[in-house]
Amino acid sequence: MKTTLILMWCGLALSLAAQTAKPQQPQGTVHIYRVKGEIATKTKPSISCDNFLVAKIVNGQVYTMQMSVGRHVVGTSDHPLGFFVDVEAGKEYFVRIDYPVNASLPTGAAPVLVPNDQGRMETMKLKPLDGRYIEAGTCGK
Repeated sequence: MKTTLILMWCGLALSLAAQTAKPQQPQGTVHIYRVKGEIATKTKPSISCDNFLVAKIVNGQVYTMQMSVGRHVVGTSDHPLGFFVDVEAGKEYFVRIDYPVNASLPTGAAPVLVPNDQGRMETMKLKPLDGRYIEAGTCGK
C-alpha cells in the first residue's frame, strides 16, 4: 500500500513538473570569429547583439553562441549599427570580424556575415574564445 502511494505521488509530481516546464525556444547557432592576422593583433573589439554586449573577440579565436529565432542586430564597438541577421531554427551563421586591409592604421572592426562553407573553413583551425572575454551566452532579446 505504501509503495503504491509513493509511486502515485512520484507520478503526480513528474506530471506537474512536465506541465509547468518552460518550452524551449527554437534557436540558431552563430559563430563569431577573427581570422588570425597581422592587423590590430592586440585589439579585442566588443561584439554586441541587439545592443547587448556579448563578448570581446580575440585575434585567431571563435565564439559560438545560440540566438533565438528572429531578426537580430550584430555589431561591434567600432560599428555599433552592424547588420541584421534573420536567425532560423537549427541553422548556422558565421560572422567574421574584419579590419580594412588597405588601411595603414586600423579604422575599426566591422562584422561581416560570410557564407557557411567559407565560415566553416576559416574557423576550423581557430581556438575557442577564452572564457574571460565572454559576457553573455545568448543574444540580448
